[in-house]
Order: sequence, then C-alpha cells, then structure tokens
Amino acid sequence: MSTIQKHYKVEYTDRYTEEMDSEGLSVYKWSMFDSPCTLGSGKMFMESEPVFILDAICKSERIFGYILTGYVSKNYGDKSKIPTNSGHRVGNSIKFKCKGKEKRFKFVKGLIQYGVSRIHIGDDFIYFDTDSYLKRSEIVIH
Repeated sequence: MSTIQKHYKVEYTDRYTEEMDSEGLSVYKWSMFDSPCTLGSGKMFMESEPVFILDAICKSERIFGYILTGYVSKNYGDKSKIPTNSGHRVGNSIKFKCKGKEKRFKFVKGLIQYGVSRIHIGDDFIYFDTDSYLKRSEIVIH
C-alpha cells in the first residue's frame, strides 16, 4: 500500500470508479480534492488547471504534498465559515501540506514556472490559486 493510499481511502462505486478518479493524473487522484463527504466533487467541480499543475510538479520533482483543501461545497463552506469569495468554493484553489525548506522551494519554483501568480507559503503548507483574473498577483509568506 502506497503512502498516498494510506491517507486517502476511497470507497468506489458503479457511478464513480477508480479509473475516473485517476483520469489524466499521474500522482494524485481527483478524490483527494473532494469536498468532505461528497465523493466525486473534486472531479466534477475542481478546475483542472491547478490540479494538473500540482500533479506535474509532483511528478517532475518526485515530491508529494498531502491535500488539505481542494473543492469546498456550499454546505460545507457555510458550516466551516469559509468566505464566499474563496477560490476553494469555485474549485480553483489548493492548499496542501508541505514541510521542509527544500521541498517548499521545489513546489514554489514549479508553481512560478507554470505561471501561478497567487501563492501563500506557511511553515507547513502552501496555498495557491489560478484566479489571476479577479484577484491580484501576490506571494505571501505566513
């Protein structure tokens, strides 16, 4: 059992199969970006651009970041008090766990190379979104 499978256990159904979950991805699975309790919401509602960017960086750099937040449904967002203008509600933001200076550097370098211009860096996480149309470019260190 891989490290990824230990953290992300998915009960596949006839309506949402393992093939659908990995479609177009090398490292991640779409279900990793699901809103809690809504299987398949990551594949249905996440914009593909941030997911493909993160997947490509992980594949080329041979690193992995545990997904903390991907798509967030209206119900879950309201209960969790996630702002209505959050990129997680429209599926263009990803927050993932990332420890270690070298690993954070590889992720941030890759994000910039792919043209991502909204990045937040914490001691143990990286947040980015691909909504550069409505929001200004920024790199924030927490």
